This record gives sequence, C-alpha cells and structure tokens, in this order.
Amino acid sequence: MRLKSLSKIFALLLLGGLSDVILAGENDISLPAGFQQSSLDSLVTELGLITSYNPQAPAETLGVLGFEAGVSISGYEIDQVLWNSVVSDSDAPSTLFMPRLMLRKGLPWGVDVGYSYVSLPSSSIKVSAAEVRKSLLEGSVVSPAVSVLLHGSRLSGVSDLKLSTLGADIAISKGFAMLTPYAGVGVLRIKGSDESGLGLSDVSATENRTYVGVKVGFFPFLNLVAQADFAELNSYALRLNVSF
Repeated sequence: MRLKSLSKIFALLLLGGLSDVILAGENDISLPAGFQQSSLDSLVTELGLITSYNPQAPAETLGVLGFEAGVSISGYEIDQVLWNSVVSDSDAPSTLFMPRLMLRKGLPWGVDVGYSYVSLPSSSIKVSAAEVRKSLLEGSVVSPAVSVLLHGSRLSGVSDLKLSTLGADIAISKGFAMLTPYAGVGVLRIKGSDESGLGLSDVSATENRTYVGVKVGFFPFLNLVAQADFAELNSYALRLNVSF
C-alpha cells in the first residue's frame, strides 16, 4: 500500500469529512460533444472498477446470527485528463475518493448477503451494489477460511451513461488473535452504453482484480479493515465496522 494515500484516507475517515473528499464542485458526469469512442471505453472501464461491489472483508462468513454495518472510503487513482473532460466542474483530482455505506448479514448454510450504497455529495450520482458469499472452507485454529462471491452493481443518476457490473471472486483469510489478513482474486464484467445521443458504440470490458487486506478487531463489536486493490485502476480503502 502507498502509506501516504492510506494515511490520507484514514485521516478523512476519522474526521468524518466524506462530503469534502469527492470531486470538487459539481460532480455530475456528462459526455461532451466530440467525445471519442476510445475515451468512452476508458471511462466505462474506470467507472466500472470504481462502482463495482468491493467486499472489503475477510473470507469467513458471519454465521446465521451475524450482522455487520460499516462505512468505508476508497481512493482511486484516476486518469485526470479523462475525468476533466466529463465532470461538470472540470477539476478532477489525481485521486477520486468514494464513500460507501456497507451492510452484510449471515444466513444458514454458510451464506452471507451484502449490500453497499453510494450517493455522491453535490451530485445526482448513485450506486447500488450487492453480493452473495458462500463459504467453501470454514476457518479454524489451524486452517484458513475460503469463500466465493458473486456480486453486481448498477450506476444511476447519470443521464448520459448507463453502466452495470457483474463479478465473481474467491477469497482466503486466516485469523491471528486480533488480526485477520486476507487476499482475493476475481474477474469483473463491465457494461456501459452512451445515452447522450453521440452515437457511440456500447462498451463491454472484462477486468481482473486482486486485493489484499487486514481486519483489526479493537473491541468485541468494532473493527477496522484496510485493503489495497490492484487492477487497471488501483485503489486503497479503509472500512470501519460494527459487528454483532
């Protein structure tokens, strides 16, 4: 992880400054006249990676009675030139920060369901995403936990662009006292289409994504997760959870 980026995200999370770390000014996305197909391809790929469901959690499931609620903030290293051409304020930073509300509930048979929601400040942009997780191997004192995830997301509030994602991951984790390191690898299918009337072709992209992270339990019901994702667009995240 880049310690400088991670430290900045951590400070922002602690200060509660989520409304001040997104794109400056108006954050709505619009495709300008003359926008090229190659730029749409790049935008759909970056936006798909940003809006896709990101578990930000170890592999173990929560159990039938388990429930987890948290807030996270992720930093994405975006293409400034590309984003300056499509955001209303034309003042995109080198790192785009995205806050998320995240919920997860344990079900019988080693299954969890999860949901995340984003509503960007000063913008009509919204993202809904969900996951279904199935345990393949329950963790123990000597063995790791292994699970598979199916997830999807949909972007709304952007009149010029339609975008959705579907993905599958496999993850592994192993707890050691208050620390639970984990890692995962997955594939993401991104679909986007021009709704602005420019006549650009639909975009379909497949991206591989790997991630590593660690969960730190401070108190019985409170934990912090730090994660780094590596893909066409790298990102770094911190998530603060209350678990029952």
